[in-house]
Parts: sequence; C-alpha cells; structure tokens
Amino acid sequence: MRWSFPVGRLFDIPIRVHYTFLLLLAFIWYVESSVLGPEAGLHSVIFWALIFACVLFHELGHSLVAQSYGLKIASIILLPIGGVSQINEIPRDPIKEVAITIAGPVVNFLIAGVLLIIGKMLYPSLQFAEISLQSGSMIVDLFWANIMLGLFNIVPAYPMDGGRILRGLIAMRRDYLEATRLAADVGKLFAIGFIIIGFFYNWWLILIGIFVFSGASSEADATVITSALEKIQVRNLMITEFRTISPEEPLTAVVEKSLHVFQSDFPVVDGERFVGILTRSSVIESLHHRLHDKRVGELARTNFPSINPDSTAAEALAAMRTFKVTLAPVEENGRLEGIITMEKLLEASDVINEK
Repeated sequence: MRWSFPVGRLFDIPIRVHYTFLLLLAFIWYVESSVLGPEAGLHSVIFWALIFACVLFHELGHSLVAQSYGLKIASIILLPIGGVSQINEIPRDPIKEVAITIAGPVVNFLIAGVLLIIGKMLYPSLQFAEISLQSGSMIVDLFWANIMLGLFNIVPAYPMDGGRILRGLIAMRRDYLEATRLAADVGKLFAIGFIIIGFFYNWWLILIGIFVFSGASSEADATVITSALEKIQVRNLMITEFRTISPEEPLTAVVEKSLHVFQSDFPVVDGERFVGILTRSSVIESLHHRLHDKRVGELARTNFPSINPDSTAAEALAAMRTFKVTLAPVEENGRLEGIITMEKLLEASDVINEK
C-alpha cells in the first residue's frame, strides 16, 4: 500500500505502518499535552500505541489461521482506523472464511483474559467491573479496549469481521455471490447508522461508517467480477495477434510503434520466449527523464505470472493483481500461445453481467 513503511516481519509476514498513523499519534500527543501537560500526552501516546499493538495481534490472528490453510499473506498494514491483513485470496469455503475471520476478535478476547489475570495477580485491588478507558490503570484500560475491539469487530457490518462471518454463514446455505450481496447490504445499513450516530456522538464513527460503506460496495463489486470470470477460460479471451518488442530495441523504436497500434503495454519477446513487459507508464517516465537511448530490456518488468490457457479468467485476474501487472503471457508447455490483458478480463466480466 502506498504511503506506508515497513517496520519488520512476524511469522514471515511483512508488517507495515501507514504514515497517517504517525500523524494520529502526533495529534493525540498535541491535544493531551495542550490540556493536561506533556506527561499526560506521553501517557496517551503509549496507551494508543499499545492499543494498536493489540490490533496487530488481532490481524495476526487472521493471518496465521489463513496461513494454516495454505494462503499467502502479502502484509499487515496498520492504519489510523485499524489494521488490514492483505490476504491474497479469501477462500470460497465458508467454514474456512469464518475460521479465518473469527480468529481476530478471539485474539482480542484472549488478550483481555491475560490482562485480567495479570492485573489480579499483580494488583489484587484493581477493579475491572466498570467500563473505562481512563481508569488511571493501563492494565484496566487495555483490558476494556480489547473487549471493545473484539465486540465491535463482530458487528455484522461487512467488510468488518462480523460482516465476513455473516457472509460465511449465509454462504453455507446460499450461493456465494448472493451471500456477498446480502452481507454487503447489511453492511451498508450499519454504515449509514454509524454515520448518523457519529454526527451526534463521535466523529470517529463517521469515518468508520464511510470506510464500511465504501468497503462493502467495492468488495461486492469485486466478487461480482470474480464470479463472472469463473465461467470462462483464458483461451477464450487471450489475444493472439499483438505487437511485440525485442529487449535490444531502443526506447525510441517503442515510441514509434505505439503511434500505430492501440496497445498500452508491450510484451517483450526474445526469439519466441516471453521475457518481460514494457508498460506505458515506464515509457512515459523514461522519456520524462530523457532516457531515450535506454534499451527495452533495461526498462521491462521481468516479474510476471505465466497463465495457462485452461485457467479460468478469475484465476488469471487474481494472478495479475498479485503481480500488479495489466498484461501477462498465456503459455502452454513453455510455448507462448498469446497474451491476456486486464482490460480484456474486465470487459468480459461486464459482458457476462449484462447477460
């Protein structure tokens, strides 16, 4: 994700922090310090940093269960509104989806249980009965923060955890696409409720409501596209007539070719072997920096998926999104059969959905 930086790895999962998270901590310190003094500001920053450590463990709960099912985790990103586990593919098996999803809130409840035990052992007089985030005890406040995180995340507002659990439960009895649409509709209703309540009580709920509404819409649309593309094979969509370029050609030759064809990206072929992709953005950037004499091989992307013609278009779309490319070779037994483009895949999904 853009505007994020790496802070390390846990269980071989890259952990990243969004720059706006640092702005949030700076804002908290400024507000608390202005009202209550620098010491109170530092205390608040530490408290919120610990809360986000709990959010990180929440996301690790999702990720570790996903890994146990053989899924790849691209990264975990901490944002001001929470954390995001970037799982490359959510399983269509509803039992697996529910297991992956529910693991996050369960981690928060486990953390709360550990804090309760530690608190009672170290400070027998501590009171945990009253809900508070400003009790004066870091242990008590973190206990209730985790209880709230766990409970809030199981609210059935898709794409929050509770909404994904709801989709998984519906998918046990109905079609996956229908389950997604129903869960997304419920999520949008909750989002509207968050926004309305936020206007009267807490502006934070407005941000969450906007995030939930946007997420429900975009994920439902993505599921519609994927479901449509599962019905066709790549061989029915691949392009077999296209212009290629050699890795030894200069950039100026590519510019000349682009004036006579409608291709935005060019396959780079060495003999009969597909070796890379030269994107329009790479060409424009190189021209901007006056690198006219550069060879194609120096600018081409060499990290790309190889798609089998018998793969479904949905599988091709997932692979291309993982590699972040808009074009990929279609190869069978090491022989280049054609290319598939993101544009072609999206066009096909539109046609199918119109039918």
